[in-house]
Amino acid sequence: MPEFIVRARKASTDAQQFLAAVGAGAHVEYLAQMIVSALFISKGHRQDTRLSLVLEDSADYSRSITLDGAVLGDLGGTTEAALLQLIANGLQLGRSLGKEESIVTAAGLMVTAISFEHLVKAKLETHAVFLLDPKGEDIRTAEIPVDAVFLLTDHIPMPRKTFKSMQRQGVSRISLGPVMLQASQCISIIQNELDRRYMG
Repeated sequence: MPEFIVRARKASTDAQQFLAAVGAGAHVEYLAQMIVSALFISKGHRQDTRLSLVLEDSADYSRSITLDGAVLGDLGGTTEAALLQLIANGLQLGRSLGKEESIVTAAGLMVTAISFEHLVKAKLETHAVFLLDPKGEDIRTAEIPVDAVFLLTDHIPMPRKTFKSMQRQGVSRISLGPVMLQASQCISIIQNELDRRYMG
């Protein structure tokens, strides 16, 4: 099961502020595009994929919103507005979570109070973890297990200190080509690469 972890540094963990940022500086609407790219296919959704959106603009703890294709329920629609409302509903339910506490919504979303760094560290214990980097190994030649974890970020580049720390912990770098793409486009390319390797 491939997993995508997206760091959203400017996305608020407050449900109302999150929705108010649509079309504004934080551009949270790109998160809906990532949900579509990671989980939706023609006439259904991927049951073998997990997507975690880590929203970091918080008064207490970052919130990870995890959508697991294996347990996904009714999302209330597939429009951008419906998907953003789905995230906001999860944030509202998880507003009082303590550190590393979780709650599961009726739609099957898991909301956890956890930082991006701690989530990545936990994944490194059991999975191969890859960070997108133009200077990394080309995805077409890299060895990538079917249950790999891929790290992406929003429009704000990963801080150099975080980047180097993750490399020291064992995160590998992969490249999708010479052109910098939007995160949702990167997800589509990775999914296609895995489909061709493991479903052909």
